[in-house]
Amino acid sequence: MNPLTKLPLNEELVPVREAQKNITKYFKRGITRVTRNGRSLGYMISDAMLEEMIEQIEQGNPAFIKRMEAIARHSKKTTPLKEVMKEYGL
Repeated sequence: MNPLTKLPLNEELVPVREAQKNITKYFKRGITRVTRNGRSLGYMISDAMLEEMIEQIEQGNPAFIKRMEAIARHSKKTTPLKEVMKEYGL
């Protein structure tokens, strides 16, 4: 199954060339996954969304941890969540 067919965070998929045309537009939308040739390159996350994520980390919200695990499952380069949590004392 193509990981791009399952969107864990209600993100929008945008080809890299489209994102380059008006990058600020996509930062304002929350979470946008940037792709090239149908493959994920990474995410663009708005300031508000990042602040919300940081707050949830600080609160030790289990829902946030599940969201991050979902993202990690779709990424090729990851650090295990347990290692990140240990590093930040969560």
